[in-house]
Amino acid sequence: MAELLKLPRSQCSILPLVLKGKWFDMIERGEKREEYRLSTLYWRKRLHNWDRKFTESTTPIVEFRRGYAKDAPRMAFWCKGIETVSGLMPYAYVEHPADRCLHPEWGEPDEPHFFIQLGGRVELTDPENLESPSK
Repeated sequence: MAELLKLPRSQCSILPLVLKGKWFDMIERGEKREEYRLSTLYWRKRLHNWDRKFTESTTPIVEFRRGYAKDAPRMAFWCKGIETVSGLMPYAYVEHPADRCLHPEWGEPDEPHFFIQLGGRVELTDPENLESPSK
């Protein structure tokens, strides 16, 4: 396995998403390179607010968590883009081919939704969790 790019959390704009085990495992194995959220008022507001946090010095990251357990496994990916599929509100900060295939077998809904395209996996580092040099 290739070494992951390490990014400090302070330099990232992180979108935390909780997944069912099936979808988490597929993404972890590299079978699924995208995630979906229904185009509801809740997700429109949440994604709009997340998008507004970007600056030239932050990296857009999607951090997945496998369920709601306190010690649930996590993994993070660079976010290549978000677009609205079959919706009325255009929402994309990167261009994506309009003629892509739909993937209902990966949980993609057949109603208006957000398509979150994942890039490479990254490792997020926390400065407070790094070991301090011994004296």
